[in-house]
Amino acid sequence: MTPLNLIAVSLFAFGLVACDNARDTLPASGDTAATPMDIAEDNAMHHAGHKAGNGGIGHAFGTIRSVDDEQDFLTIEHGPFEGIAMGAMTMGFGIMGGVDLSRFSEGDEVEFMVKQGRDASYRIMAICKKNTDGANCLDGVMDHQESNGKVAE
Repeated sequence: MTPLNLIAVSLFAFGLVACDNARDTLPASGDTAATPMDIAEDNAMHHAGHKAGNGGIGHAFGTIRSVDDEQDFLTIEHGPFEGIAMGAMTMGFGIMGGVDLSRFSEGDEVEFMVKQGRDASYRIMAICKKNTDGANCLDGVMDHQESNGKVAE
């Protein structure tokens, strides 16, 4: 037998053994096999509650823990959000264009709105100080957002 024929026969034999072992992993008669999509669905992280019919927009109250030096990122200790499924925690938020952080500093109590971007991160789209702008300082912005389906920029 030539070396080439020997290799071909060996590969064929290995293939038969592999196929025979594959039968051992098939489900028993009457069982249904999980498809890759079933497996992915079972292991997927569900974000259904994060984007209600509001385009991923929510608002909360919190306390600023830090403002970064470039004033385009805030760390806020916040309560639970209304509009999105996010509980109380301390986390960082990027800023959407047009939001001015020049008057905000560590320790300010704020009301703020976030919008979820295509990258799934939440960015601040509106923010105000509770002590100088009023206890519900975003009411007008939220009313406008609800009536038009979006927030005016």
